[in-house]
Amino acid sequence: MIQIVSHIKQIQRKWPDLETELPKGDILDCALGKNSFGISVKVVEFAKRYNDWFDLWEHPDNSYKDLKQEICRLWGNYANLEPATIKIANGSAVILSRLNKLFIKPGVKILGYAPQFDEYRLEVQVLGGIYEAVPLDPLEDFKFNPERLLSRMKPDYPIVYIDNPNNPTGQLIELDDIEAIVKEAAKKDMVVIVDEAYGDYVEEKHSAVNLINQYSNLIVTRTFTKGYGIGRIRVGYAILPAELSDYYNKIELPFSVSTFGASLVREALLDQDFIIRLRQQVKTEKSKLIGELTKKGYHIGKTHESCSLFIIGHKDEDVDLKKELLTKGISALPGNEYGNLGKNYARINTPRRAEDFLARL
Repeated sequence: MIQIVSHIKQIQRKWPDLETELPKGDILDCALGKNSFGISVKVVEFAKRYNDWFDLWEHPDNSYKDLKQEICRLWGNYANLEPATIKIANGSAVILSRLNKLFIKPGVKILGYAPQFDEYRLEVQVLGGIYEAVPLDPLEDFKFNPERLLSRMKPDYPIVYIDNPNNPTGQLIELDDIEAIVKEAAKKDMVVIVDEAYGDYVEEKHSAVNLINQYSNLIVTRTFTKGYGIGRIRVGYAILPAELSDYYNKIELPFSVSTFGASLVREALLDQDFIIRLRQQVKTEKSKLIGELTKKGYHIGKTHESCSLFIIGHKDEDVDLKKELLTKGISALPGNEYGNLGKNYARINTPRRAEDFLARL
């Protein structure tokens, strides 16, 4: 018999298949965490002009120096970054998976909270780790409570995982709270990973990158697949302290991002006006949605005004909200795929026009 690692057999992982899961017809997609508001025109124009195809047999420049330099410039007013401590990969989820290899072996416990990005929990389990979560209280609208997390922190956990803004609620954890957690973790020789996949939806002053020069136990990951809207070109990056950067180099795979991908996302960084407009667009449409959904009696979890994600709950716990929304032509992620949420909850990704959603209700 083929010898599969025993704990892998217990993992339940289901990739969404929109071709087979969604009914045919006019469906408003509020499920996938994509940017519903489009992509920078400058990025599209760059892609049309790109003509560096003559050397396809060559490998990418594994240093990604041009992209790293642009990332350093982006954060120049908030942190002093060194290109050597910036790691590039095909999506921040891949970086998270690699980081886990530095700290997790079978039986190791990782601390997070719930609800939270479920793929990270599964990645912990893939390595045989145990993911333990501090539940957010629905009676407090799932508001993050730093004191509860701090009270659970102990050296048994090598990693504290925080997604900010949170997926699925879209709430923003205050930078002061992040710093308090990082400080406490440092006392206990713990690393804090702050996953800012949806970070481009909020102003840079809220980012944990602001703390990166002060703490040697802080890692920040970000991606271009969300706010920048470059979902089909998977590129993400991490900012690490120097000591951890050297260890990451030992487990990093080379050439994980194409030359075209690195060039495209670098061009995206040059159009910060696009990101500023995006935040305002999301804020406007999300405000309309939440206002009307609240009037209709749905429970809205704590959320940030310009992050595209939020959760809604039906007062009847027996209602399968994902299925109910689908009958109205709206696709959403089911709450029970996240920890600490029932099937009467659903995650909504703000569509381009709130009216398109509300008309279907």
